[in-house]
Amino acid sequence: MKALKIIGKVIAIILGVVIVLLLITSIHYRVKVKNIMSQLKKDGYCNLVSAGDYKLNALKVGNENGKHKIVCCSGLDDSTMNFSWRNMTKSIEEDNQLIFIDRAGYGFSEDTKTDRTVEQIVEDYRTVLKNMGEEGPYVLLAHSIGGLYTTYWQNKYPDEIEDVIFMDGTLCTYADEEWGQSNKNLYYNLSILEKTGLAPIILKKYGGELADYMSKKEFDMNVYLTTKTIGAHANISEAAMGYTNSKTVLDSLEPNNIPKLFIDATYYFDENQADKEAYWTPFEEKAGNCELVSLHGTHTIYMDHADECAKIIKDHLDSLE
Repeated sequence: MKALKIIGKVIAIILGVVIVLLLITSIHYRVKVKNIMSQLKKDGYCNLVSAGDYKLNALKVGNENGKHKIVCCSGLDDSTMNFSWRNMTKSIEEDNQLIFIDRAGYGFSEDTKTDRTVEQIVEDYRTVLKNMGEEGPYVLLAHSIGGLYTTYWQNKYPDEIEDVIFMDGTLCTYADEEWGQSNKNLYYNLSILEKTGLAPIILKKYGGELADYMSKKEFDMNVYLTTKTIGAHANISEAAMGYTNSKTVLDSLEPNNIPKLFIDATYYFDENQADKEAYWTPFEEKAGNCELVSLHGTHTIYMDHADECAKIIKDHLDSLE
């Protein structure tokens, strides 16, 4: 009996220590995020524009009188594209205007409990551009899951779109239910870690490749803003709806003549004919007028091959004229 009491006290002490440590990590994380966002706001990275019931952060850079108006659509939980993409876009900005729009829950953008369907996300983009006084036609520059939304956008509203560029974009032909469920479970668990403040520790350990292409300060900002985004209801919903949105895009997709460029960083379609026939060819046939270019590297191709990626994009834009 005495041994049980001792064991109980030990367990209680351990639990108490764990709770205190989690409180410390949670407080540290929230203070860190607040300080980072405060600094970014001072540096001019915050410009909230109404998307209806909530506001999204929209930043304009580059040449306002440039040849093309490029709307940038990030990958999942990428809330720092307006500075992490800039090594790649700096040369593109000379002759073009770029508009970085963060989706709901990302960075400074307000969160929402509205389901993140592909239809809603595209309408958010369109509403923000309208409220900014920006008119098309637009060039859509998308990374990762942003490729789903831009595919739907150019199909639904072709008169608004001049061109689409996918940087290792998610193909609607690639997603399946298992991928969708895996994403849902992963982001649910990550959102729990965000609340405890443990997520930044994990991201620093396993997101190390980004540190190779960012300054220490930028990497720190990326880790903490990504963590904040992971905990947003909108981001969790977006991750959970990945398969459903892919199916919506695929089922509605019809060929058109809008030029499209797909930069293949990690699919390796040039070396894997079976995957090319299974995933790329059906997409190319359903979307129409697609050019496939290989630039092997990491999924964040805009960082590890920034100059090469920029050159491919600029050459493609020049071909439109």
